[in-house]
Amino acid sequence: MLVAPAFAQGCVPQRAPVALALPSVSTAGELVTPPAGIARRGVVVLFPGSDVADMDGAIEGPNHTITSRPMLQVANRLACAGIVSFRYNKRYVTGPTTVDRAKFDTLNGSDLAADGRAAVAWVTARPEARGLPLGLVGWSEGTTVAMAVASGEPAVRAVALMGPVVDTPAHVAQAQYQRIGKPYLARFAVDGALDADAIARADAGPGGDLAHIFVRMFRGFRPGERVNPLLDTNRDGRISFAEADPILASWYADGPESGLGIAATARSLKGVADAFPATNARILLLQGLNDSMIAPDAAQAFARRPEARARVTLIGYPGLGHSLGTAASAQTDTLLPVARKPLDDMAKWFGQALRS
Repeated sequence: MLVAPAFAQGCVPQRAPVALALPSVSTAGELVTPPAGIARRGVVVLFPGSDVADMDGAIEGPNHTITSRPMLQVANRLACAGIVSFRYNKRYVTGPTTVDRAKFDTLNGSDLAADGRAAVAWVTARPEARGLPLGLVGWSEGTTVAMAVASGEPAVRAVALMGPVVDTPAHVAQAQYQRIGKPYLARFAVDGALDADAIARADAGPGGDLAHIFVRMFRGFRPGERVNPLLDTNRDGRISFAEADPILASWYADGPESGLGIAATARSLKGVADAFPATNARILLLQGLNDSMIAPDAAQAFARRPEARARVTLIGYPGLGHSLGTAASAQTDTLLPVARKPLDDMAKWFGQALRS
C-alpha cells in the first residue's frame, strides 16, 4: 500500500542527474523522487542563496570545507514526505565554489527568474511530476527568485521561504554593517578604533560568516598594509568608526556599480513583500531568530499585515540562524546545516498546502 508519512525512517530518496538548458549554457541539476512505497503528493523547485551557488546551496566554511548543503537537505526531507523536487546549479556555476566568474557577474535578478521559470517548465513536463501540484522553495536570495517565478506561474500553489528577503535586497544588504559588522568589530575596538592587532583579534574571534566579511574589509589588502588604507583616512594606522562608517555607506549606495552588486535595485528582483500582491500562492516563512543576514523583524512585520494574514504562515526559530542551522547569536551565525524542526515543519506544511 502506498503511504505518505510525515517522515519515513530509513527513507532513501531516488536521484536522477539531469541537464537543464539555460540561455547560452547547460547546467547540471538533480531530480529527487520519493522511494517506492511513498505516494507522490507534489513537486517543488528549489532556489539557493546568493552569489555562487550550486544545486545544494553549499556553504564554504574554514579551510575551504563545505559546512552545509541546505538545498540538498530540503530535497531529501521532502522526498521522504512524498514530494518530488528539482534543483540545479545557477547559470555558469559548475560546483560548490567553481564558476565562470566573468559571465556570472553579468547576471541580474531577471536572469535568475528566467532560469527559474525554465526549471519549472522542465520539471512539470517530466513523467515523474506531471499532474502533481506545484510548489517552490527559496532560501535567502532564492526567496526573491521563488516569488518572481510564482508571480508568473498561476499553477504555483505553495511557496516556502527560508530566511526570506522580505524588504528590498538593497535595504537588506545596506543594513548588515550596522546590524552585524559594526557591533562585532566594536567588541575589539579601543576608543572607537581598530588597529592591526584589534583586527587580527576580530579575525580570530567567534564571529560568523557575515561578521568576518566586514572584518576583511578593515584588513590591509596589499603587502605591508596593516589596515585598509581606504578606511584609514588620516593614515594613523587605526580605523575609527567615524572614518569607516561614511565610506562603507558610500560603497553600499544603491546603484548598479556599487558594492551592492546584484542586490542593487537596478539589478535585483523585488523583495517578498513587494512581490506578494502578484501571487496567489500560500506562503510559508521560515525565519531563524538569530539570522545574521536578515533582520527577523521584517518577516514578523510582514506576516502581521492584514493582506498577508490569510495566505502567509510565519514560523520563527529561537537559536537558529540564516540557514536555519544552530546559531548562538546573529553575530556568530556560521550557516550550519538546517535543523530538523524547520525541515519537518516545511514537509508538513507542503503536505497540507499542496492539497488545497
